[in-house]
This record gives sequence, C-alpha cells and structure tokens, in this order.
Amino acid sequence: MAADDAVGRKSAFRRGLNATRLAVASAVTVLIVLIVAYAVTVVTRTEELSLSVTGGIIYVMRESVQPRKVGLSFSVQANNPSGRARFYYTGIHGLVFPVNNRTKAIARFSIDRDMVVAPNSLLQTEAYVHVDDIPKIAPYFDELYNSSSASIFSNAMLTLNGTLEVGLYSVHNKSRVLTVYYCSPLTMGAAGNASAPDMDDNVPCGTSDPME
Repeated sequence: MAADDAVGRKSAFRRGLNATRLAVASAVTVLIVLIVAYAVTVVTRTEELSLSVTGGIIYVMRESVQPRKVGLSFSVQANNPSGRARFYYTGIHGLVFPVNNRTKAIARFSIDRDMVVAPNSLLQTEAYVHVDDIPKIAPYFDELYNSSSASIFSNAMLTLNGTLEVGLYSVHNKSRVLTVYYCSPLTMGAAGNASAPDMDDNVPCGTSDPME
C-alpha cells in the first residue's frame, strides 16, 4: 500500500512538473510573439526619411576643357527624425532640369555613396555632375556656360530615384521600395557669385510628383 502511495505521488509530481514545463514554454512562446509584434509595429510606424537640397542652390562652374563642359555642384541633406529606425537609400541616380516642368533634362547623374542614415541623425551628401555641350539642351547650356549670374535659373529641379529600406537598428526589416524625390524650386547660380548655402534656406524634396 505504501509503495502504491509512493508511485502515485511520483506520478502526480511528474504530471505537475510536465504541466509547469508546458506553462513556461507557452509563456516564452507568447513573449517571443509579443516581442516580434512590437518590433514590427515600431518599424511600420517610423517617421519618413526627409531629403532637402542644402541652401536650395546648384552651383554652376565652367570647366576648362574642350569640348565645352559645365560642372554642377550641390549637396543633399538627409534627415532621419526617428529614434528607432535606420534608413537606407541606395542605388541613387537622378536628373537635373533647368525649369521644373521637366520638359528637358540637361544632365543625368549617379550618386556613388548610398545614404545610410542612423536614428536621430543628419547626413549630407555632396554631388558633382558634368554637363556636356550637346545640341538637344541648347540654349540652356550656353546660358550656364557663359553667364556669371548668381541666379541663372531660379526654378530648377532635381529628381532623385533610389531604393528605400527601413531597418530597426542595423537590421533591414522592411521590403525595398523604389522611391523618387522631387526637389524644387532650386536656384542655379555661377560659383563664386551665388551666395553660400544656408541650411535655413534648404529646399525640401517631396515624394509626390508636382506635375500630377
């Protein structure tokens, strides 16, 4: 009889232990699910990456080469207001338009360095674009090449086209999205005569096509 009682107590203990293990495993599973759900929620509600052209200026420089060329210099500032997410804007290429109706681009360019913007950070990326003297962009080229004005064109536009990803800390968490930024109105002015860029005068770049 005593032996039967001992066996019964051991069986009850094992059942209790198994139940405890099951409860702990279930609790851990629920905790993991909650953590993953929270991480997804944090990433999906992050602020957007904002871009702007520093000072709203594209500097124009006559290059001392033949055939004639003009150099365009500008900088793009990326602002990540999120305290949680990191933004990756990669494979960036773009177009320069002397007027923002986008009827005629005077240059195509690529930005070699990807924009990887940490949480609560600003990143400034410099760009230099060569413009060739070709018939289809005349008379825009002649004005850029010959003018010393601080405001050769005052309604210019840049478009930036790249792949945008969002990551929580250093992990890429969201799918890659092709994203176009439209930056206007910009001033194209002769280097040395155009005013130095002021961050207070940055021109923001939007993701909505202003022509639509």
